[in-house]
Amino acid sequence: MLTALFTGLSIGLGSGVAPGPLTGLAISTTLRSGLRPGLQIAIAPLISDSIIIFLSLTLVSQLPETAITVLGIIGAIVVAAFGVEVLLSARRMRDDEVNMASKKPTKLQRLPLAAQGALINFLNPAPWIFWITAGSTILIGFWRESPNQAILFLIAFYLTLVGAKVAIVLALAATRHRMNARTYRLILTASGILLLVTAVILVLTHVTG
Repeated sequence: MLTALFTGLSIGLGSGVAPGPLTGLAISTTLRSGLRPGLQIAIAPLISDSIIIFLSLTLVSQLPETAITVLGIIGAIVVAAFGVEVLLSARRMRDDEVNMASKKPTKLQRLPLAAQGALINFLNPAPWIFWITAGSTILIGFWRESPNQAILFLIAFYLTLVGAKVAIVLALAATRHRMNARTYRLILTASGILLLVTAVILVLTHVTG
């Protein structure tokens, strides 16, 4: 159970604070329109990821055991790549800003905020890559050990994934300024290290399992 909890929390946190289209949209919306609109964007993964998870699990569950093992190792590499990307983002960040802004596509401006966030997240390749490789294989592995572990992984993952974005939005709304770059850099660095540690654990699990 602890492995499922740690895996979900670490990957969710790393994904939640990482620069990306959805995080950028949540930030720009909060700075422009305030707390409530920002929160609507932050919770978008709860809407769009259910479809991504369902389609990814449907695909991966049809594969033979050997292919799932190989895909699991590839998934661990993907998690490691996410970790490296987060660490590089922390290193490149300028002291005068949180460099994770993303311009909102003008074609989405007339959609409800929750729909904007869900659509951007759905069209973003990162969630698809994660769930087709690492996410599905992790979930299937925990499910085979115990359905409770799979559920715990999902809860922990989305608790930190959405929770991290909500925390960023709350901080921005409370201060009405961009988050302190040094603080955010430390959060990114810690999250990147957690992702790398998790990737190593996943590789060992698939190789020794």
